[in-house]
Amino acid sequence: MPERNLALTLRDVSKRYRLYANRTEQLLDVLGLGRLLARRSATYAEHPALSDVSLSIAAGERVALIGRNGAGKTTLLKLITGNFQPSSGAVDVHGRVQALMSVGIGFHPEFTGYDNVVAALAYGGLDDAQLQSAIDDVVAFAELGEYLHQPFKNYSAGMQARLMFATSTAIQPEILIVDEILSAGDAYFSAKSSHRMEKLAKSGCTLLLVSHSMAQVLQFCERAIWLEAGRVVMDDTALAVVKAYEEFSNRLEAEASRAGAQSSVLANAELRMKLLDEVFKAGAGTAVAHAADGGVSRWSGEPGLRIEEIRVVGPAGETTGFIRNGTNVRIEIDFTAERAGDLPCTVVVVLFTADGRVLSRHWSEPFVVHARGADRHSAALHFEPVLLGNGTYFFSAALYKELKLDDLASSVAYDLLSRSFEFKVRSAYHDDPSVFHHPARWSIVDQDTKGRL
Repeated sequence: MPERNLALTLRDVSKRYRLYANRTEQLLDVLGLGRLLARRSATYAEHPALSDVSLSIAAGERVALIGRNGAGKTTLLKLITGNFQPSSGAVDVHGRVQALMSVGIGFHPEFTGYDNVVAALAYGGLDDAQLQSAIDDVVAFAELGEYLHQPFKNYSAGMQARLMFATSTAIQPEILIVDEILSAGDAYFSAKSSHRMEKLAKSGCTLLLVSHSMAQVLQFCERAIWLEAGRVVMDDTALAVVKAYEEFSNRLEAEASRAGAQSSVLANAELRMKLLDEVFKAGAGTAVAHAADGGVSRWSGEPGLRIEEIRVVGPAGETTGFIRNGTNVRIEIDFTAERAGDLPCTVVVVLFTADGRVLSRHWSEPFVVHARGADRHSAALHFEPVLLGNGTYFFSAALYKELKLDDLASSVAYDLLSRSFEFKVRSAYHDDPSVFHHPARWSIVDQDTKGRL
């Protein structure tokens, strides 16, 4: 990739933090006095926050950084913004960076919201007309009314988030870094900020997003980088990385449930690496009909029933990945029993749009599988007809022992294949942007006779 097309590059970047027993030790080391004390060793324990990270992000790319707390995401962002210097390696940034990394950071608490906005935008190199236009844009977006002229320290976290987000996005930066701030504020603000983010993402701005919300990652980003223990473990399309990360998180939760202590599982580096290896081995080379990007992602469940095959079947009985709107289609799910007995079951299919939003959920009536061994069973979900619009759709398929729609977290699954399959829908009108064609009918009244035509 030519250098001029890169927004940023990291080459073998590592960042290590010294660990001190107390603040006195830290102060002595900062002042260079640690070696003067005979009782002290000349070395310190160090924590590797990042280890040998190399990556390149092209100008205009929309990239997510994901990983558990402590994985190194914030350290990486601070290296990019210049807040930290790497212990080794090189960080090259090509472009003006705007970072939203924490609510309240960068705004003076004693200044009014309005004064903070003016001060922040004044550094953007705008002329008087552009500056006033940007200020007006922030005022309109934040919708703080009279509070705009109150001290910033008196704002709630949601109000601070509104003002900071509006200010940071009023001038289009070349590189925009967003670290979890989209989760701040109320639902109304989240919807507004999402719309603004989509607009920025389509404008050519390079976006680097850190979020624990996989829905946000899929909505805004085309690529994702997964950090684990300070290392890049996966760099791929957003959907492929999200699926692998969610499967890893599910395996961690299952291990923690078995161990009865989540903290011990998270602290066990050897176990985490073992689970990570299992995730990558499970998805490697999986060839399945209708498999979505990243292949099949199978979540841990209770032994009993296991999905063996998924088929999307067209109106003529053919297996297909391309569906014509208005035709009858069914999703067939073949599954086997892992043990004999009467096994309660509910089959679930969840449809997603291409950007990861849940489109619809479909669940069967609960039934009992009378299993005599490894015999095969089948269920089918019928769309008669398909009413989806043009586009690519993903779906998950699952078998539940106990499904609680009002409390999914306490539901018990036998097998769950997350976002693992896809199909494409085409309608007679290729330019139709509709996501869904809802059944409806027209009635027209003749105004002269007041009668129906």
